[in-house]
Amino acid sequence: MADFTSLVLRLDALRQHLAETLRTKGVAITDEETLAALIEKAALVDNTSGMNQIRNGYQLFRGNTTMVVFPTFDTASFDSMYQMCYGCTALERVPALDTSNVANMMYAFYGCTNLQESRIGGKLDFSKVTSKIDTTFVSCVALEEVAFTGTIVADIAMNGCPKLTVESLVFLLNALSDTGNGKTCNIGAKNLAKLNVTQKAIATDKGWTLT
Repeated sequence: MADFTSLVLRLDALRQHLAETLRTKGVAITDEETLAALIEKAALVDNTSGMNQIRNGYQLFRGNTTMVVFPTFDTASFDSMYQMCYGCTALERVPALDTSNVANMMYAFYGCTNLQESRIGGKLDFSKVTSKIDTTFVSCVALEEVAFTGTIVADIAMNGCPKLTVESLVFLLNALSDTGNGKTCNIGAKNLAKLNVTQKAIATDKGWTLT
């Protein structure tokens, strides 16, 4: 029977080298990931241009518990940010983020308990998001400021962000589509209590259920 020990050792060395290379580029890697999984992530990165050539945000920084500031690079080509910063408990700031072509924002900042401000290139554009936005900011308990532009057409929940400013909440309500047709905008009791009747009507007059 052939002895594949040498080949296995070389492949493991390759896996370790690839893992370290991806980590230096800010990609979240776990020790359990296979070589095939690492190659798939590496395909998202053009090594000649680094972070600027990452083409998708799918689980990009998932589980990274040391990243404090989201790196600055072009995300205009991203069509998914599914679990992009899931569980990034050290993340505090996201200075720039283009979401104009993103269709899936589920769990994007789930569990980012230290996320303090989210100006994200000025304003978040969820116009092309077709997934529910109900898990995007779960447990972002420190988040105070986030601005929106474009038109939100999917159910959205910001109830995991009880410290949102009134200005941020009004940005959100103004971005809701004019044809809510019973869609839900869940901002939670604490945020709801910050709004007056006129502000709440921004959502309800457009057919949205505001909770």
